[in-house]
Amino acid sequence: MVFTITSCTEDFNQINTDPNNATNAPASNVFGDGIITVANNQFGERLDIYYAGSYAEHTAAIGLGDYEFRVGINNGIWNSQYRAMTYFVDAQRLAEESGNTNLQAAALMMKAWTGQKTTDMWGKIPYTEAISLEEGVANPNYDTQETVYTALLSELQSAAEMFGSGSGDIGPGDFIFNGDVEKWEKFTNSTRLRVAIRMSNVDPNTASSVLSEILNNPSEYPVMTSNGDNAYLWYPGVPPDRELWMERLGTADNKGDQYRTNHTLVNMLKSLNDPRLPLFVDENEYGEYNGYEFGPGQRQDTMNNGNNVSHIGDPIGYDPDGYSPFMNVAEVHFIKAEAYERGLVTGDARAAYEAGITASLQEHGVSDGDIATYLSETGVAWDSGSRSNLEKIYVQKWISLIKQSVEAWSEVRRTDVPLMDTPASPYHNNHNRPPFRLPYPADEKDFNENFPSDVNEVDIFYGTQVWFDTRTGVQ
Repeated sequence: MVFTITSCTEDFNQINTDPNNATNAPASNVFGDGIITVANNQFGERLDIYYAGSYAEHTAAIGLGDYEFRVGINNGIWNSQYRAMTYFVDAQRLAEESGNTNLQAAALMMKAWTGQKTTDMWGKIPYTEAISLEEGVANPNYDTQETVYTALLSELQSAAEMFGSGSGDIGPGDFIFNGDVEKWEKFTNSTRLRVAIRMSNVDPNTASSVLSEILNNPSEYPVMTSNGDNAYLWYPGVPPDRELWMERLGTADNKGDQYRTNHTLVNMLKSLNDPRLPLFVDENEYGEYNGYEFGPGQRQDTMNNGNNVSHIGDPIGYDPDGYSPFMNVAEVHFIKAEAYERGLVTGDARAAYEAGITASLQEHGVSDGDIATYLSETGVAWDSGSRSNLEKIYVQKWISLIKQSVEAWSEVRRTDVPLMDTPASPYHNNHNRPPFRLPYPADEKDFNENFPSDVNEVDIFYGTQVWFDTRTGVQ
């Protein structure tokens, strides 16, 4: 996607394309290029709607209903992640040289944000030695995910501290907050919470320490508190700068795309009488809400045909001036709720849980009356229904992560909630969960002499589980 940047200098279009040298471009422009690069990758059609969307069981491709693998596309997803991180590293260096500590902090924060997404998709990745060609590192070593997470927490804390005493304008490349440093600081600390809760099953002591430091010191480490703090990239809505899902799916008055809603999401929304159902999901040709169901015989199941499977709702997939969501406040509330419920930090889990639901519903335009009704619904209300309160937190967080498919997929790998024990055909024959990871790119296997030999890849997407995936009995 081409993103027109009308407020930048004329030098923007002349950014040096050498991935280890962007010195001819203004730092903010390089920063902006990094944001657009990672947004196009994380929230574009292939990864967000098709691949991770299917793994998180928010979306599906009718007719195919598969876990597609293409060597070139897989290489491209990997390369785009590292291209974005390269832009952020270069922007950080240029900002540091000019004494712009706020831009330096934002670039460091976005490098860490991108790094987490990368390691969560693959597990072991080059990180501490990555983007070091100028230092003579042509074949960077692969770090364990634990090592990457340690580096992420350090980088995010450094960025947060720089924001606390920083100076300088982030500039025209800030497509997320338009230069609002306070919101960048909140986004940084909120991302630290995300990293900490993700690692909480494998390193609870570190997770608890980070969560406590942030949540017990709100003045020093502010986090997102309202939907106005959401880290969203909003699109102008005019070609070529339209929201990425809509750019693929087309206009709302002529829906015919293969990408539709998933049975797991639709049934969950229906079972909870969720007011987001008509916002996330269209009625099918017969006036019903029905998602594509993975499993045996999925391609022969008439309920999975084009007339029966619901399209994605207009606000989610067909809004030209919509958004790409890097993080929202609902997630922050659910992280708090989980931390409190599990005793990682002291706090009111129910209040945080209900705040997360309220924030998500408000974001999607649900009325206060309907929010109150939903909060009292059996299966949603605290201490109600068959699910534990912790499971209810996981379910509501998963729902709220619509359009953040990599994040939703990471959460279900961590929590196993909601249960997804019938993967797409033909993988259901040998496996009982959606993919564990993305396959490593062929380029890395072929050309990086430090590619790890201890990673076991089975049936492309399976084998070795990522570090934070502690589920047992899964295959």
